[in-house]
Order: sequence, then C-alpha cells, then structure tokens
Amino acid sequence: MVEFGEKVKRTREEKGMTQQTLANHLYVTRQTVSRWECGSRYPDLLTAKKLASFLGVSLDELLSGDELQRVAEKRPVIENPGMKKILLILYGFIAFSFLITAADVILRFPFAVNAGNLATLQLLLLGLAALLTQTVIFGYGFIMEMKDVLTPAKTGGILSVYFLTLCLTNAQHITAGIGYTGWRSIVMEIIITFPSLLGAIAAYRFFCCKKRQRFWHICIDVVSIWGILNIIYTTWSISRYSSEFASMNTTVNMLLKICVYILILYQVHVLRKKRENMI
Repeated sequence: MVEFGEKVKRTREEKGMTQQTLANHLYVTRQTVSRWECGSRYPDLLTAKKLASFLGVSLDELLSGDELQRVAEKRPVIENPGMKKILLILYGFIAFSFLITAADVILRFPFAVNAGNLATLQLLLLGLAALLTQTVIFGYGFIMEMKDVLTPAKTGGILSVYFLTLCLTNAQHITAGIGYTGWRSIVMEIIITFPSLLGAIAAYRFFCCKKRQRFWHICIDVVSIWGILNIIYTTWSISRYSSEFASMNTTVNMLLKICVYILILYQVHVLRKKRENMI
C-alpha cells in the first residue's frame, strides 16, 4: 500500500511542482511539506482537503482509512487557531499558578518545623512534591502546545500524571483531617483516591489507546464533573469556618482546579469528535 507521503510526492512530481510551490499555495513552510512526504508528520484535515484539491485528487486517494485515523493521533488534539491560543494560555496559567502555590508551601516549612508538628510537615512535603510535579507536567504541556506537537499521547501522559498526584494528596489531606487510623484509614484512602485513580487510568486509555473509547471518555467526564462538584462543596464547607483571607486563598485554588477539569473535559470532547469524524 502506498503511504500518504509517497502519494503526495509522486503526485507533486507528476505535476512538475517543487516542494516550495506546494508550500506557498498551502501557506506552510517547505520543511512542513518535506515532513509530510517523509511520513514524519501529517497535515490537519482542513489542510489535507486543500492539498488534495490543489493536486487534483480526492482526499480518499491521498489518505486511506487507517491513515485518516493516524492523522487524529499524530496531530495536536486542539487545532482550531483561536482555541489553541486559549489552550496555550491555560497551560501556562495553570503551570505558573502551581509554581506560586508551591512557593507558598515552601514559605510555611519553617513554621511547621518550629512547631515540631511532624504530621503537618509530612502533609506539606507531600503537597510540595505534588505541586512541583504538576508544575512540571503542565509546563511541559505549555511547551508542547507552543511547538504545536501536543498530540493525544502526550496529553494523555500529562493528565494521567496529574490524576495520580491527586491520588497522593487527596487521601493524605482528608484522612489527616478525619483522624482515622489503622484499617479505617486504609478504607477511607481507597474510597477517596478511587475517582482520581480511575481518572488516571481512563485518561491513559482514552488518549493513548483506541479500545473502548466511549467507555473511557464517559469515565473521564464523570470523574471531572465529580471533581468540580467536590471542589465546590469542600471549598464552601471550609469557607464557613475560615477567615476572609483564607477564604479568598481557597477560592483561588478552587478556580485553578476547576480550570484544570474544564480543560480536561474540553480536550476529551474535541478528540472524541475528531476520532468519530475520521472514522
């Protein structure tokens, strides 16, 4: 079977066109056309249609069914120019916000050490590790989106790691507040971490694999909506007993986490529709 890149190159040469001529017509660089012909990159679907029209062939002649599905997996999840800018801003904002929050945690270390409260110090260390991990993965997402290479596999990796960090912090914070010990503590941690663990598995399976897509995207939707509702309820409960400053700080953290869940829901929706259209 002749691959997409070979078809483009053969058809272009048959029409006596150079890579630069084709690139100028499609408003891309010559290097981009070269990558298409080498098979290392695929154009987005709109560009592929323009390419087929300019070469005088049908889209079906250029891209087989399998190759159409490969386009969805090798191209960035979000391809709309306007939404790409919003996505870039969101990734950057989330990474920066996690970094600022991590700095705030570091500033509280001396007070925990001086108070000799090992439980509080343990929570701070665990929270700091999670925040730094989240800063790194969303910073990586920001860089990949800036380079226009944030593919479904990379997105799945970022979201899976994010959900895993939630597994660590949620159980520790809540069980420490409840005060359970022994087997009750283990049971509570399993119950509390289950949604985040399911989110990690579902994100990996949906973005990186191709089986049971409907089931996994429903799992991510349910976990994300549950996360948003849980954040709102927890923040409301805490704010009833906190000072005005603490409530404002909690509200900022709440909005940050809700932004992450909305980002997850949107990327899942876009990739699901893209895969359906390719099929």
